[in-house]
Amino acid sequence: MKKYYLAIDIGASSGRHIVGYKSGDDFVMEEVYRFRNAMTKKDGDLVWDTESIFENILRGIKACVQKFGAIESLAIDTWGVDYALMNGDKLISPVYAYRSGRTQAAVKKVHGIIPQNLLYEVTGEQFQPFNTVYQLYADKMSGRLDEATDFLMIPEYFNYRLTGKKVKEYTNATTGALVNALTNKFDPDLIHKLGLPERLFPRLRYA
Repeated sequence: MKKYYLAIDIGASSGRHIVGYKSGDDFVMEEVYRFRNAMTKKDGDLVWDTESIFENILRGIKACVQKFGAIESLAIDTWGVDYALMNGDKLISPVYAYRSGRTQAAVKKVHGIIPQNLLYEVTGEQFQPFNTVYQLYADKMSGRLDEATDFLMIPEYFNYRLTGKKVKEYTNATTGALVNALTNKFDPDLIHKLGLPERLFPRLRYA
């Protein structure tokens, strides 16, 4: 009996559902569903329409099940750095997009506390003004972290919507310049120096 595996690959301009399965000695990958994705403007800033994305995730899963029957497992992959702030089971809107430009002041503040070269030495992450560390500090400056119990990277957020489980995954976390390159864990010293709430940084999962 064939087993079918679903990869949901979402980028900044489109998303697609790809089903993979063994056929003889070959592994076949078949695109079943594709949808458009784009940043939208809200109050002069760029944000993600997470409800639209989630609706398309569900439609794509339905299309895959209709075509192949039971799906053995699925995984969601998206761009890095962006995240959804949560208060319990409630989303703290909006979900900002990395091109929003809201981190300009935060970058200067962060580098005033932790020099850029030290941040790179600890995390190995290339400087980009939209890295998660600067976005979280911007949320701290605006007070958005005060009510946040979690921050879920975009794939983690959609996995939560599907399963009800909040899991911090290692690979996507490394895009944010907060994971120590030697320990492969969130760096507690960086988090402490920046005054970010420790509750936001649970143990990372690696599979």
